[in-house]
Amino acid sequence: MAYLDKEKIKKSLTKEDVKKILADLGSENYIDNGGNEIYFKTVCHGGEKYKLCYHDNSKLFTCYTDCGDTFDVYELVLRSRRAKGINLNFLQAVKYVASITAHLFYSNIEEVKSDRIDDWQWLNRIKKTRDKEKVNNDNKIISEHILEMFCYLPHEAWIKDGITEESMQKYQISYWAVENKIIIPHRDIEGKLIGVRGRAFNKEDLEKGKYMPITVEGICLKHKLGNNLYGLCQNEEAIRRIGKIMLVESEKSVLLADGFYRQNNFTVAVCGSNLTDEQCRLILSLGVREVFIAFDKEYTDADSWEAEAYANKLIKLAKKLNPYCTVYILWDKRGLLNKKDSPLDKGKDVLEELMKEKIEVDTDFDISIES
Repeated sequence: MAYLDKEKIKKSLTKEDVKKILADLGSENYIDNGGNEIYFKTVCHGGEKYKLCYHDNSKLFTCYTDCGDTFDVYELVLRSRRAKGINLNFLQAVKYVASITAHLFYSNIEEVKSDRIDDWQWLNRIKKTRDKEKVNNDNKIISEHILEMFCYLPHEAWIKDGITEESMQKYQISYWAVENKIIIPHRDIEGKLIGVRGRAFNKEDLEKGKYMPITVEGICLKHKLGNNLYGLCQNEEAIRRIGKIMLVESEKSVLLADGFYRQNNFTVAVCGSNLTDEQCRLILSLGVREVFIAFDKEYTDADSWEAEAYANKLIKLAKKLNPYCTVYILWDKRGLLNKKDSPLDKGKDVLEELMKEKIEVDTDFDISIES
């Protein structure tokens, strides 16, 4: 499986390529005295002076005005678009540079796995911005540079599970060859990066947990899962428009739902089997009329004590919300799912069957879940 090689593309850039990119970004005029440097207008944040310098020997830019930073062409694209209110992800920036210059260099998965990615080169850039980190809802905002460490490569395991490549691209799912993990960025409702989790495949990592925050340079990129809803920044518009929200346990279920419903995906993950007060506050702030609790199946027999205990737990969670909106539980009465399955794991048709058989929880609701 091939992917765009960001390093090969960057190293191949000529001065003429850079002029094409800057012209497209809004700085058609430049000062080129024939040496190593070219001066452009500061498109990374706007401005009329020729204070953005391109260094051809290092393939880096230095902004001598407000930024005071040195960065590569991909960061320039991200900053320039951000200044115009357009938020791209890193993969989109690489594709942009490749398409403008027609430098379409690819590498395959075998090369990625054998290449020990120089993580520390990127982390040195992160250190420079660490002092500028802010706190938002008790979740630290992480530098976007961290995502440059990883390869935007759809993992075969998730493709086999039914997650589309388009969905993985939308949610910026990537792969870390060094640790053999699928990388899952977590963003708050405003789109700010607040945590990075990994889906492990190595036996020693799985013993600690299948889904865990990743650690780089001794720093754990964790966040308070209970203070956020995974997928909300991507699906907020659909949730508000439709007036419904479906709560699932895992990030993977949100990605599956994206493949089912695309722009109408109203699914978010609580990242666990609990529902915190802060998550309830976020849900109610969206103005939803209906909430669907679609947690993983934790029983085999719907008539067992195990099922009754789990039903009690879900009902308790539902009652946090039902004074304010209609709350339903998706409950598998007919054995459509296996134990530990998410309601989305067996596909769209099974999910919609479970939706038809949903159980409403009102304020006086007591155990009445029967097959």
